[in-house]
Amino acid sequence: MNQEVSMKIDRLVGAEVISARAREIGVENGVVISECVWDIGQSIELQHAHRLDLSTASKTVRIYFPDQELSTSGNEVRKKRTDDRLRGAIAQLLPRSPAPTYATSV
Repeated sequence: MNQEVSMKIDRLVGAEVISARAREIGVENGVVISECVWDIGQSIELQHAHRLDLSTASKTVRIYFPDQELSTSGNEVRKKRTDDRLRGAIAQLLPRSPAPTYATSV
């Protein structure tokens, strides 16, 4: 029982760290993340047990994380994987001008 409580606390700490990192990456890319909402799953058997929704004023993107990325720290490979996943998600939040749907002739 104590291990279960400890794992839950570790997951919450990991989620806080990832949320802070998402906001940092957002600032680096000119994206203001207004909300980071986690759904911390209870199952460690699922490959992607935890969900993070990153929101700006106009868009939301959803990312899934395996348990190891929330419950461990100090592993450079996992940190890089998490950063790459966050960068990909934040790229989807960047404002884009709509592409023309037809070509104009002169």
